[in-house]
Amino acid sequence: MKTLLITGFDPFAHYTMNPSWEVAQALPETINNYHIHKLRLPNIFGLAPRLLLEEAQRVQPDVILMTGMNSGTTKIDINLAALNIKDALIEDNMGRRPWNEPILADAPAAYFATIPVHEIVRSLRAQKLPVQLEFASGGYVCNEIFYRAAHAYAGTTTKVGFVHVPLLPEMVMDENMALPLEKTVEALQAIIKEL
Repeated sequence: MKTLLITGFDPFAHYTMNPSWEVAQALPETINNYHIHKLRLPNIFGLAPRLLLEEAQRVQPDVILMTGMNSGTTKIDINLAALNIKDALIEDNMGRRPWNEPILADAPAAYFATIPVHEIVRSLRAQKLPVQLEFASGGYVCNEIFYRAAHAYAGTTTKVGFVHVPLLPEMVMDENMALPLEKTVEALQAIIKEL
C-alpha cells in the first residue's frame, strides 16, 4: 500500500476553526490503495514547512497533498504552482507578516504541482463537484509549505500538490458562501482517487 501525507492547518486570524484540518481529519484511513497519514500544521511561517518536511522524512510518502483555507471561494481550488515568495496580507499566528521576501534564496521562482492538476479538475467537474484551477497558492503560509515541499521533492517520484478548500457553513452567515464538510470530503476523496 502507498502512503499519502495530507496536511491541514490550525485556525488563524479571527477564525475558530480551519476547514482544511476539519476535512483532512474527516478522511478515512485508506482511500484506493493509499494509507492516509494526517498532519495538522501551525499557521506560522518557517515552522509549518519545517514540521511538514520532518514528517515527510519520517513517513516517506508517495504523495504529499497539502490543504489550506480560501475564504474567497465556494469551490475546491486545485493549485497549479507555488511561488518563491512570502507576501502575507495578514499576520501568521506568531504575529509575523513577511512582505516581498523569498522563501529560499537562489532557488527557482516557482514550482509546478506534480500531481495531475488538469486531470483532477476535469474528473471532479465530470462528477459535478465544485472545483476550479487556481494558478498559484498566494503568499501566505499555504504557499510556503507548498513551495518548500515542491523544492524538497523536485526530481523525485514523490508527487506534491496543494488544494484550497472553502469555508464551512458554520463559519459564515450566508451558507451560499460555503461548502458543507461532507461535500468537501467527497471532493478530497475524488482527488486522491485520481493520484
